Amino acid sequence: MVLSDCEIRNLVQDAQIIAPFNEKQLQAVSYDITSGDIVMVYQRLQQPLDLRDKDQIRYATDKIMISSQSGYPIKPGEYILIKTREKFNIPANLTAHVRPRTTFNRFGLTLSDQHMNPGFRGHLFLGLYNATPNIISIVPGLTIGQMVFEKVQGEISPQKLYNQKPDAKYQDEDDFIVPRLDDLTDAEQKKVNAIVDKLMGK
Repeated sequence: MVLSDCEIRNLVQDAQIIAPFNEKQLQAVSYDITSGDIVMVYQRLQQPLDLRDKDQIRYATDKIMISSQSGYPIKPGEYILIKTREKFNIPANLTAHVRPRTTFNRFGLTLSDQHMNPGFRGHLFLGLYNATPNIISIVPGLTIGQMVFEKVQGEISPQKLYNQKPDAKYQDEDDFIVPRLDDLTDAEQKKVNAIVDKLMGK
């Protein structure tokens, strides 16, 4: 069952499912979500990206901070990830789905769908793809999509809740999740640096 605006508002007050909350972004059966100030862009690598290679995946993106004065120009055919301004807290009896914005679709800017499991807590990094021949500038505070909340029918096994899973790597995500080089030994850091140099064609 999809939640109405009244139920969403009540859950914001009782369970802080959206923060910050803005009444103007609340629609009849959804909540408008907005862009934050972090964009993750993909580097142009010198060799094919092997999805089985964790080191390649970790170093395939760069973080860029944006502002209303200096947005990010999404080039034709470019796919980026943008952090949501909002942080979400999904209770055990709810699930949520990110849906594209009609206006963006008509402009040729496609938002990737995203599903949030019961028990998830954190910001989202959503994919935006520019399918037009034009450069499109993205800045913080833009309405980029809408979130629909649904009640879960029946109980969920406690160990299946996202916040109880040992591999819930995106739980409490605020900054984009990347490995910490300062946690590595000197030998491991040299290995990582060699991989990065190879990817960048150095």
